[in-house]
Amino acid sequence: MDIAAERAYPTPLANSTLLPLLLLSLATQRNAPRTSATFKEEYDYIIVGAGSAGATLAGRLSEEPCVSVLLLEAGTGQPPLLNDVPSLGRNFWFTNLDWQFKTVPQRHTGNALINRQVIWPGGKGLGGSSLLNGMLYVRGNHKDYDNWAAQGAKGWSFKDVWPYFLKLEDNRDPAFLANGYHTIGGPVTVERPGYRAEMREPIYEAAYNQGYNILDSNAARQTGFDVLQATIRNGQRCSTSKAYLVPAENRTNLDIVPEAHVRKVLIQNKQAVGVQFDIQNVTYEVKARREVIVSAGGTNTPQILMLSGIGPKKHLQKLGIPVFADLPVGKNFQDHCGTITPYQLDPEIPTTTEKIQNPQNILEYIDSRTGPLSATEFVSIIAFLNAQFVSAIEDYPDHQIYFIEIPKEFPEQQVGYKPGIYEAYYKPYENSSMFICLSQHLHPKSRGTVRLKSTNPYDSPVIDPNYFEDPDDMRPIVDGK
Repeated sequence: MDIAAERAYPTPLANSTLLPLLLLSLATQRNAPRTSATFKEEYDYIIVGAGSAGATLAGRLSEEPCVSVLLLEAGTGQPPLLNDVPSLGRNFWFTNLDWQFKTVPQRHTGNALINRQVIWPGGKGLGGSSLLNGMLYVRGNHKDYDNWAAQGAKGWSFKDVWPYFLKLEDNRDPAFLANGYHTIGGPVTVERPGYRAEMREPIYEAAYNQGYNILDSNAARQTGFDVLQATIRNGQRCSTSKAYLVPAENRTNLDIVPEAHVRKVLIQNKQAVGVQFDIQNVTYEVKARREVIVSAGGTNTPQILMLSGIGPKKHLQKLGIPVFADLPVGKNFQDHCGTITPYQLDPEIPTTTEKIQNPQNILEYIDSRTGPLSATEFVSIIAFLNAQFVSAIEDYPDHQIYFIEIPKEFPEQQVGYKPGIYEAYYKPYENSSMFICLSQHLHPKSRGTVRLKSTNPYDSPVIDPNYFEDPDDMRPIVDGK
């Protein structure tokens, strides 16, 4: 346990006298597996990226002792223990756990942002973005899966994916287990957060009085105000690294190699035969007997493929990259964007920073894993709603609303506002308790791209979600307010 390293992260707990005791309590759960200092020349499977998908794939494939698996991750192999505290997720933005990307200047939005650029956090380390996300356990709408299947994605209907949701889940709440849509025994632990915000019950009461359903959005219907569950294990973040890699760490057929930055996939005769990667400024090549699986997320995956010669021909030729396959890699890029409306809470309610730093709250978390430190990044409620009237039978909401308590650092540092915007809208309330209502559309029509900035694999990709290129994307967000 390296207390100095933990204090180096910009969390509200960095200077707490209770930090050593908190770290000792967190260390009762392993948040990362043992990693490999060496690797072989050849494996059956090479997996690029140990995020939410890659860690899962490595854990599942290595269950078969007859195959060998190499898992490569560009980020750290040992996230800080404080990353396990659910309320602190956003404090690890702009650190070594984050790729620290930004979008290109947006044409149709972003007037309030510096250079019209959107900050684009992405997890870097074993567990990937499950190290940074809000841990909200949301399966998605049944109709989305059925639509994918109808468009030709065989095996992706909700009926097809439903058994896998059950397979991954270890739900610790008897009330949820009783409704028939949850189960126990899977690798990913799901619990209700042990924090109840002061605004939580009034919002539920108002929703109920307005005729909205209060429900488990992962059960029969999604439309309504969700009774929140999260990927938490005994009050600590349950990343995919914790869920899938820690149990697999002693398998002799799995090598987990962190801080390995993949440069490209090696291709011969239009077949992926291996990968090229760097560790501490030394370049290595490893061969794959069966498959190379690139699971590096929605931006890094197309970047690696294009660096490997798989992508739009004209774009690759412009950069001098030999083209192995002219494919629309990086096109059809979609994101769920939204807008935030800030509110001031009762002055008697402490700020989130005050709640986290309060010694009584720290001791409560150490003792029972409840209280403000157990908050899922202070997201207290989410709702899936329809802005326009639809049939009561229809269960396909068009926007999602988040109710989130925020510290002043969120609008000041993490949104990318121009200084004048922060000064005008937030500074008068920066010492007050605040929360935001985030309205986000669920079915974006706008389409963007991911492109290469250069042939240097260490340059960030050119990310253009092209927000609001289709003006229809604005309606559900505005109506959701």
